[in-house]
Amino acid sequence: MIVMKCTLPIALAIMLLLAAFPASGEMTDYQKGVANGLKIGLFMGEYYGRGQYVSDYAGQYNTYLDQYYQFLWASFGNNQSLINEFMRSPISVKTNPISSSGVLYPDASGRIYGYPAADYYTWIGAVPGTKPQNPSDSLPGV
Repeated sequence: MIVMKCTLPIALAIMLLLAAFPASGEMTDYQKGVANGLKIGLFMGEYYGRGQYVSDYAGQYNTYLDQYYQFLWASFGNNQSLINEFMRSPISVKTNPISSSGVLYPDASGRIYGYPAADYYTWIGAVPGTKPQNPSDSLPGV
């Protein structure tokens, strides 16, 4: 019974101590490297994902890819097998005819960026020759 009465105050005291004396705000070099790698990876992933659908983002991705390769060569210049593991392909920028509203028309096979035209129009929320009624309903970044 006494143990149960003391448990709550002890738990509160521990939480207050942890809040009052947080761990050092500095990250180790390893943690900084991991955080930087995650930030770069997420950034590149976002541009790669958007670049599949929007040619402006594809161009930006390809530009960042050049900078990424420079980083790889500066960091791992003497380890070709490790560099090969992290190499990525640039996004080829496709040019499809565009309607007056800015929506792409399908190519001769009826596809836009390799997707059936009906699916592509559903994803972006528009049809050639029309303006979307609510552009925020389309996929983010498209």
